[in-house]
Amino acid sequence: MFQTSGRMAEMQIQHRHNDGAWSPLAPAHHDAAAHDPERDWVNGAVYVCESCGEEVRIIQPPAASSEGDTT
Repeated sequence: MFQTSGRMAEMQIQHRHNDGAWSPLAPAHHDAAAHDPERDWVNGAVYVCESCGEEVRIIQPPAASSEGDTT
């Protein structure tokens, strides 16, 4: 699950358009009856550009298979 705390909770996600302008991204809101929000965290978090409607998905990187391996 994604956890935001400290300074990350104060940050804003933006993306740049072809004309060089930056626009904020807001969390995508879906109909609560249409899906299970806890299960959706496995697929990441979706943000939508407030200007053009483009969607961006933020996901956690896959766990490294050699994590903790010192050989």
